[in-house]
This record gives sequence, C-alpha cells and structure tokens, in this order.
Amino acid sequence: MSKQRATAVSWPHKPMPEIRKELLLDGRYTREEYVTISQGFVPQSPADKWFIYLEDDWLYCHRSASGSCIFQLQIGPDEDGYAADLLFVNQNPSQYRSLDDEYDVALLAYLIDTILLGRFAPFPQPKQFSETDQQRHQQHVMGQNPTGGGLSLRVVNGNR
Repeated sequence: MSKQRATAVSWPHKPMPEIRKELLLDGRYTREEYVTISQGFVPQSPADKWFIYLEDDWLYCHRSASGSCIFQLQIGPDEDGYAADLLFVNQNPSQYRSLDDEYDVALLAYLIDTILLGRFAPFPQPKQFSETDQQRHQQHVMGQNPTGGGLSLRVVNGNR
C-alpha cells in the first residue's frame, strides 16, 4: 500500500501568522531526500503531533491539534540538489513559544529527519530545562514517551 502525498487539504490548519521571525539558513537536500520530503506527513492518530506538507517550494509544519503553522521552510532547486535557505518561525506566543533561533532550527531539522526522512536523530533538548522538564517538553512536542523507543547504551561487565 503506497502512502498518499500530504497536501494543504489533507488536514485542518491555519496560515503562518504575521507575527513571525525570518531566519536565513544554509541547508541542503539531495534530489532523493527532496522527493521523500515532498510526501509530507498526515497524522494517523492523536499521538501524531505534526501535519507537514510541501507546496510551491515551501515546507509547512503545523501542530496537528491546533492547526497552527509553526515553521515554514523554503526549499528550492539549485545546482547541487535542493537548498533550504529561508525559514519563518511562528512568534505568536499563544501558538508557539520559541526558545531561541538555534533551538527552532534544531527542532525543524529533527522533524524533517525523523518524521519525513525516517532517520534516527536525538531529540534537541533545551539546555535551560531540567531533565524532568526536558522529558515533558519532548512528550508535548512529539507525543511520544521519551523513555520508550530509540536506542540507549547499557554497559555490561564481563565477557560474552
């Protein structure tokens, strides 16, 4: 069964508010990555916290429950594949609480890597949060139990 491409009409959502920040980036994707990214993501259960779609060289990342547009990334063709060079970040405090520019970019990269490209990536944790608050933040942002899934290292003493 093939996955259907996400489009603007795949999920209820709101436009990016006028209160937004513009960040210039130096991102790159291969043609193969771009094709995968262009499929987007439509939530399948309440645990899925994001709705993501690509339209007219813009990748839109919305919170699935509220429909709020949090990130809007421009991805366009260039001589080496695809360049991701302009990002709008929602600055409406009733929709998104931006921590800082670096965190916003890291969170967007995480969403693209894990949700769209299916890569393993560590969740970007805000340095100013305690460990408990980091776990709550990850659950809020991603809808996953931070202790479930993923990889962890366990050192075992002795020989096998």
